[in-house]
Amino acid sequence: MLKKTLKFLPVAMIMAGALAPNTACNSNSKSTQSDSATAAVPTNGGEDYSDSTAPENWTRVSIKTTVGDMVLALNPEQKQHSENFIKLVNQGFYNGVLFHRVIKDFMVQTGDPKSKGAAPTAQLGDGGPGYTVPNEIKSEYKHFRGALSAARQSDEMNPMKNSSGSQFFIVTGTKVAEAQFKQALETIAFDIFRTDPANAETVRNGQIMSQSGNMAGLRAIELQVQERMKPIIDKLYAEIPEIDKKRYANWGGAPNLDNNYTVFGKLVSGYHVLSAIESQPTNMQDRPTRDISIIEAKVLK
Repeated sequence: MLKKTLKFLPVAMIMAGALAPNTACNSNSKSTQSDSATAAVPTNGGEDYSDSTAPENWTRVSIKTTVGDMVLALNPEQKQHSENFIKLVNQGFYNGVLFHRVIKDFMVQTGDPKSKGAAPTAQLGDGGPGYTVPNEIKSEYKHFRGALSAARQSDEMNPMKNSSGSQFFIVTGTKVAEAQFKQALETIAFDIFRTDPANAETVRNGQIMSQSGNMAGLRAIELQVQERMKPIIDKLYAEIPEIDKKRYANWGGAPNLDNNYTVFGKLVSGYHVLSAIESQPTNMQDRPTRDISIIEAKVLK
């Protein structure tokens, strides 16, 4: 249930309340080492910053799709999500569901049972097994390319950030340079900025400008806020481990999703299939114009 606007948001839009900084996976809102080598070539002195392998104790799940096969590895540390996923796979829950939401250079999403046999005009993205899974968001698990993460509803409807009972997405993302990474930290920095009592008047003035339609005034406040947010962003960026920065820069991903969605596994085989799915033409709802479905999901270990 990821909004198409899950990329980077201008401060003015956040202040105006036009877009929520934390968004939902709702359609109404867009390995093997040898296999992964074709997805990203190390660019830093031959060092490999890929993230496509997993420990032996991570359960493997094969996903046979209409465009090829993938293998996911589930992180046992994310116990509730991994066990729920295994349960649904063993029940055959995912067999026949569509990849109903695909956004190139961002992610591919599936797991809505309503998508089975859905008409081309059907509104998809709100289906599930009738329950949610408590969030297991942990800062050490990142949204690198290939990350397996749980979809969820927006913070407004779901302040605890609990996950959909069945919908999940696999990150495709892009390689993220320092400037882009700092943009991805903008919403976090603004949350810090707006909760500081010293900035209450500035935030209030921005809301007034927005409500009155004074976009010139809002833009002027935005420029002030951006300048005052720079040290906050720089501090946040400095606190990120160097290996994570290098992995995002050389392997890719979507760092703007970090600490907002539960990452509970990763793609370890089938990156060419992931690329094939994300490259499909889509309609205005980000649904592929040619149905791509999961033929069978099966626990391998």
